[in-house]
Amino acid sequence: MKKSSLFRTEILPTRATFDISHATPTFGTGSCFVENIGAMLAERQFSYVENPFGIVFDPLSMARQFSVLMSDRVFVKGDLFQHNLLWHSWLHHGRFSGENLTATLENMNQSLVEGRHFLEKSKRWLVTFGTAHVFVLKKTGSIVANCHKAPPQYFDRRRLSVEEIVEAWTPIFQKIETDNSLQLIDCQIILTVSPIRHARDGFIENNRSKATLLLAADKLARRFAHVTYFPAYELLMDDLRDYRFYAADMLHPNAQAVEYIWQFFSETFFSDRTKEVVGEVEKIRAMQAHRPLHGLDTEGSRQFREQLAEQISEVERRFPFLKF
Repeated sequence: MKKSSLFRTEILPTRATFDISHATPTFGTGSCFVENIGAMLAERQFSYVENPFGIVFDPLSMARQFSVLMSDRVFVKGDLFQHNLLWHSWLHHGRFSGENLTATLENMNQSLVEGRHFLEKSKRWLVTFGTAHVFVLKKTGSIVANCHKAPPQYFDRRRLSVEEIVEAWTPIFQKIETDNSLQLIDCQIILTVSPIRHARDGFIENNRSKATLLLAADKLARRFAHVTYFPAYELLMDDLRDYRFYAADMLHPNAQAVEYIWQFFSETFFSDRTKEVVGEVEKIRAMQAHRPLHGLDTEGSRQFREQLAEQISEVERRFPFLKF
């Protein structure tokens, strides 16, 4: 037994049956795990795009968004509503809302088309379920991805069942297996549950929500060979399991925890060559972030900039797909 195991319940990474490389278009959707890991993929120059609807927390809204992405529909005026002088969509994050109806629609549709084009060629999906609690718009009976601070009386609130989540995602995953026109036959899905607790629900109800998501993720991973569960939830809650790995709000992982999960992710999905490329990118990024102590015009600073330029040229020569 390793010494560290005496003080924690450690989870060890297992190599996946597939890789993620810089040549693998990867699409991410969901909540904070996707934001954190997605940002690290993008910073290290992987081919990565996030959900064109913005951050989303519940599995049914994600499934609806994927259904739109996998169709040819666009948004029209009737899909939007006005509240607090802004135009909103019940399917989009608030960052898409705007004062001008035409501009808001154009922004949503441009993001949709760009996301659709990338999704059509993507070979890996990162999908993170955040909560099983949903808000149901009373007027339509539809689940909304974002309430946009509309009055509480507009909504009913409830917790999804395992069966609802599995039923919503089954046709999407089946389509990947059977629809050659999507060019997604060899696509692999990495399914995770966000470890971030929803404190406003209360911790008992939060645990019931997470349990629902975990059971649904397990059913989907067992049902579909191209769905792999990644233990982001367990890494923070069971492996690290200490408030020193949390941010000041005691809910979100801090930078050290995110880095730990990133390293686990790397060991699971990266080949040795991909790790080498990532290492070279990280070295360049660290050098680019360096700020000279005595200004830019000293001899030492000029030498450093020349050294950085030479190193960038050498790395781009060895790995032509990298661009700094």
